[in-house]
Amino acid sequence: MVQLAAMVGSAAGHWVHLPSPKQHLLVACGAAAGLAAAYNAPIAGALFVAEIVIGTIAMESFGPLIVASVISNTTIHEFLGYAPVYEIPAFQFKSNWELFFYAALGYLLGHLAPSFIKLLDRSENLFARTKLPLTLKLGLGGLAVGVISMLYPQVWGNGYSVVNSLLHQNIAWQLLAMVLIFKIIATAATIGSGAVGGVFTPTLFIGAAFGSLFGTALGAIFPGMTSPSSAYAIVGMGAFLAAATQAPLMAILMIFEMTLDYKITLPLMLACVIAYTVAREYRGSESIYAGALRRKRGLHAETPAPDSKTH
Repeated sequence: MVQLAAMVGSAAGHWVHLPSPKQHLLVACGAAAGLAAAYNAPIAGALFVAEIVIGTIAMESFGPLIVASVISNTTIHEFLGYAPVYEIPAFQFKSNWELFFYAALGYLLGHLAPSFIKLLDRSENLFARTKLPLTLKLGLGGLAVGVISMLYPQVWGNGYSVVNSLLHQNIAWQLLAMVLIFKIIATAATIGSGAVGGVFTPTLFIGAAFGSLFGTALGAIFPGMTSPSSAYAIVGMGAFLAAATQAPLMAILMIFEMTLDYKITLPLMLACVIAYTVAREYRGSESIYAGALRRKRGLHAETPAPDSKTH
């Protein structure tokens, strides 16, 4: 959704012959509009592009991003009505001392995110070493996902249905742990093979599944004293997103916009900032999108300039 909307922005900029800086801004506005429409999160959509793509929240660029996100979100409501992407139950926050558990969740996810990013990088390198044509690489990636899905069909797709199940019903922790592991492997196989697919929603899935497992473990150790596992799943979504994207403000606002529950703000902010800080110690400010951007820039750098005589 983000890529398609950004492509429309790029095409529009070329069509009206805008100068290069304004074309870049139009592409960014398209990306923000796509995210806002896909997740019903106009503020987070604008911040996502400002923090990750542009790298600044300067008003010269942030203002147009906000306008694009608002128009996109308003338009999607006219067609589909207003409904959250995830059907999130009312957040339960029992007492302030439970913040220590949410801080621990952020700390653990801050360690997990760099390993996940490294796995994606290694998968891409592994597929690149095969020297196979793209069609065969895609076939291998599809074969890997297909074999996994025969055992655990929950890894299919973007994970919306599984996350919604986590938020409303108890899933056996053994099954959830296996689905989490194989979802990570399937995502790595998909991205590594070169298939067109995003990592944003799988990132939310991983955070929710890990958070649910964490909350289930706490419930077993401290019965009746902690919030339900769904509360930790919601915070886990934001914390892992913050660690993987290195965009904590976007992650906090994304989850808040999806829940519209003020009670989530304290544990969410704490977990997101801790996860972001821990992950930053591993890879500096490099996010899950850094590798793709780096390869894209390298491709453009290696592409020879067109011959002026034949252009």
